[in-house]
Amino acid sequence: MNRTLPTRPLALAAALAAVSPALAHGQATAASEAEILRLQAEVAAMRAEMDAMKAGDATWMDADREAQTRRVVEEAIAEADVTAGNTGAGGAVEGGMSAGYNGKKFVLEGEGYTMEIGGQLQFRYAFNRDAGRDAGTGDASDLDGFEMRRTKLGFEGTLLDPDLEYTLVFAAPRNGGDFFIEDAIIGYTFENGVGLQAGLFKLPFAFEELLSSKRQLAADRGLSTEFFTLNRAEQVQLSVPVADVAKTYLSFSDGGNRANTGALNDATDYALTGRAQFRLAGDWGQVKDLVAFEDEFALFAGVAGHVEKAKDQGGLDGDTTFAYTGDAVMKVQNLALMGAFYGASADDADLNQLGFLAQAGYNLTEKLQPFARYDFVDNDVTDVSAVTAGFNYFFNGHKAKFTLDGIYVIEPDGDVDAGALGGLNGGTYSSGLGLDDDGLNGDDSMFAVRAQFQLLF
Repeated sequence: MNRTLPTRPLALAAALAAVSPALAHGQATAASEAEILRLQAEVAAMRAEMDAMKAGDATWMDADREAQTRRVVEEAIAEADVTAGNTGAGGAVEGGMSAGYNGKKFVLEGEGYTMEIGGQLQFRYAFNRDAGRDAGTGDASDLDGFEMRRTKLGFEGTLLDPDLEYTLVFAAPRNGGDFFIEDAIIGYTFENGVGLQAGLFKLPFAFEELLSSKRQLAADRGLSTEFFTLNRAEQVQLSVPVADVAKTYLSFSDGGNRANTGALNDATDYALTGRAQFRLAGDWGQVKDLVAFEDEFALFAGVAGHVEKAKDQGGLDGDTTFAYTGDAVMKVQNLALMGAFYGASADDADLNQLGFLAQAGYNLTEKLQPFARYDFVDNDVTDVSAVTAGFNYFFNGHKAKFTLDGIYVIEPDGDVDAGALGGLNGGTYSSGLGLDDDGLNGDDSMFAVRAQFQLLF
């Protein structure tokens, strides 16, 4: 007797074999658990039918049917693997590890070990016009060109214990291609949610600085943020959640803007930074960027402070620097709003600096978001204001995004030198903004245009 091979039960069994590991590891949803139970019941019924067939014909499984069975099982497993979400052509690899793409990053996973690999590319064209650029030196009033604004490669994951985490990010500067360490973090999260991190990373101060460069509203951060930023430092940081309505951070560090410095090359006696972030409405995930599209109402507020005592030795005068900031983020429907104020002072230098920014983005569609921003900085000598406007076009969220914007720096109140304009970052403004520090120190207006494409992998 020659019967047609019943492939349905084989496919069901293979599908169960492929998706059951996800259930065992806690990755299945309620819907997938229900589907597994349904498949199990159907397989049981089909198995009974096959047993009856075999009882009626003991020679029913010949070589041809065995090959057909093997092919059906392999195809079903491959199809079920895709259905389960392993769409990155991932799977088991030698040594008991698995590899694939989780929709955001490339992932390696083995017993007691995980690693996610990702990268960021930002290619930018920048145009700069400075009405006061010195023609006597032969410098043109207009400058433009291309640059790789950001080139980063990062690794993060867990080791030995799911709560023992690591992060390592390499970045290339805009001038020159030598990679350097941008972030290097060892962290541990306790059962109560308290976290302890040590290494090189950003101090918990300005919200816009802490917001990833992958998810900024404009092509780059605001003028005021760059003036008052503390950026990165080698530090030990404690994070404490408060009943899911607040997150608090306390850092002991080498001081603001002290990235990649040796232990004995430290100009600071001590530096303490603290920040509290409050969730007044919405979900924590809504504060990860400044994009809103059909969002529920969300409101967040944050405050931070920093104190830093310089060493009183050599040419250092032992000044104590204080800095503070407050910020708020609101989202409703397609509108995202963010505002912040900054302040800094030094006791011996009798210096008081202030600044603020306000910015908004509105999604006309899921892909198109116009935005605008206003920055103001009073460096205790003169005032600088800037207006930024442009739009984002999201080809695939932040993973593939085009940004076009323009910055107009309003004529400062007076002509001052670079030293007087120095901010917390140790200089003036980041050159990555597409602006010219020397021009900002004068009393003439400046205009810049930035066209940028971002790709995340």
